Amino acid sequence: MAAEALLAAAIIILLPFAFLQARKSRSSAGSGPAGDPPEAFYHPYTTAFDRVCRGEGLLELLAAEGLDTRPPREFGPADPAERQKQFAQSYSQARAVAVPATDLSGTAICVLVDQSGSIAPAMPHLAGELLVALERLAAAGAATMLAGFTTIGWRGNRARRQWLAEGSPPYPGRLCDLLHIVYSGFGDVTSAEQLAPLLEPAVFFENVDGEAIIWAEQELLGQSGARRCLIVVSDGAPVDDSSLHANGPNFLWRHLEQVVGGCLERGEIALGGIGIDHGVGGLFPASRKVTVDGGLASAIVDLAAELTASGQAGTDGSEKSTRPS
Repeated sequence: MAAEALLAAAIIILLPFAFLQARKSRSSAGSGPAGDPPEAFYHPYTTAFDRVCRGEGLLELLAAEGLDTRPPREFGPADPAERQKQFAQSYSQARAVAVPATDLSGTAICVLVDQSGSIAPAMPHLAGELLVALERLAAAGAATMLAGFTTIGWRGNRARRQWLAEGSPPYPGRLCDLLHIVYSGFGDVTSAEQLAPLLEPAVFFENVDGEAIIWAEQELLGQSGARRCLIVVSDGAPVDDSSLHANGPNFLWRHLEQVVGGCLERGEIALGGIGIDHGVGGLFPASRKVTVDGGLASAIVDLAAELTASGQAGTDGSEKSTRPS
């Protein structure tokens, strides 16, 4: 009996030390989570390094960060003249086939473009189509905004470095520096010069779609008295390796689903999506699918007409919609 009592006492004494050691192991740098965090867990580890800039200041901002701005391996033509040629050809072809928009007077439309590394090879072509789409929408009376979203560099950048310096606590939340870029704002007349930064190889990194939509929704809500539409153009799921490794593989996707559901339920803006070589109908009830070879300009114009005609585009929250089941 004495031996059993001594064993029990030893277990009681050692348990706290075992717990602390296990906790330390889970918090070690570079260790990944056992699984996804709870549903309502999403948050940024820090927003101190997030930035918003105009397109003309984009390259200057990235240079100031001291980033490795080498283009992704599959970016496409490295010659600036060749990228400009692709842009001009795409613009000309899209102008020949894109139909004019119906009357969009009193409508504010934001086109929000994914600037992930995977979309970089197609961007000279897509940028030509974007310009045609914005011209068509403006000619129909809409106020337009073209914005992009990416991160400031790869592998989390300063947010991840801060997390590592602070002991790498588990489930830290979003671990990258967000970058929102305004290429043309409401009230601007969009020009080819404003889209020129999209032809640069060095402006495509990772993509956190959920927070980008939240940011764009707030920009639209600032357009009082107008019907408001947000069209998201992307080529795949949200990806930021640092955030996914530290929080679980579904961390960013689940948040995107929650954000889209919230927008549709509130009904303050009309929300639709366009997938580049992939379908987005499972996420956006109003959606289109196009290829990198053409059709983006017409898809944007057509989707804008659908969103405004549906009555979903609330004016100061007075018109509400519910998410389709």
